[in-house]
Amino acid sequence: MAAGSDWQLLTTLSDVPSASVYAQALAAESVGVRVVTDANVLGQAAPCRIYVERAHLHRARWAMAQRDFSEDELTVLSTAEPAAEGVR
Repeated sequence: MAAGSDWQLLTTLSDVPSASVYAQALAAESVGVRVVTDANVLGQAAPCRIYVERAHLHRARWAMAQRDFSEDELTVLSTAEPAAEGVR
């Protein structure tokens, strides 16, 4: 993403599926969102940067603070695997 663009880095996650879940949650809150990664395949573990429209940055931060996904929860949501003990 070009410096000075209308997109602001919100966070970086460790893999594509987790970033996709996070992005879907933001989109559900009417936040413009983009996922940028260097991963070549969907399941590859590679850093994924989540950008939001600069005008929606405050809303995005608020929305994610309300959810506060743990890494385990993101894994469950992105893979549909049963939750580990203590994960909702």
